[in-house]
Amino acid sequence: MTKERQTVTKRTEQSQQTKQALLTASLDLFVHQGYSGTTIRDIATRANVSPGLMFHYFASKQAILQEHAILVGDTMDRVGAMLSASSTPLATFREIANLTLESFKQDFSRKLFLLANQIMSFDSIPKEAKAMVSPTQSIALSLPLLKQGQQNGEIKQGEPMALAVAFWGTLQGIAEILIWNPQAAIPTAEQVVSLLVP
Repeated sequence: MTKERQTVTKRTEQSQQTKQALLTASLDLFVHQGYSGTTIRDIATRANVSPGLMFHYFASKQAILQEHAILVGDTMDRVGAMLSASSTPLATFREIANLTLESFKQDFSRKLFLLANQIMSFDSIPKEAKAMVSPTQSIALSLPLLKQGQQNGEIKQGEPMALAVAFWGTLQGIAEILIWNPQAAIPTAEQVVSLLVP
């Protein structure tokens, strides 16, 4: 590899590291201070870059939020695809719980899960970011699967909406606990899915 090519490769790596540092810093601040309580200067300071350099990567605080919203939307689309193309209802919920809980081993994933809730819930979030995240997609797609599982006896009887809220609310609560207590034990998928088992 030529010296010139090594220099370009090193710059590209540094650029990717800086962008990731900005995303990590902003996610931490958005989760702990809220979107409206976080400034560009806060993000730049936390990422250890100048505000001017930050604008090289993101045009605004909203642009950073939208980058996170894209990640959230992509994740929700993958979950939606899993719910729509299920083998068996209980196996699908077990797989979703397992993938989600595995992702919670990474701080970034836990915080992204919580940011999704803020994007859907907080009035201070710009509508462009809200449009990228469907607030009811996971629950709505869960309902037919829960009903199918109830019909074949693998999901407990009861109001499907209540079961969906219990399942997704449990995952949300686990993410929240792991933010303020990172050393807490992460439950198993079986423990979460037991909410649905007759």
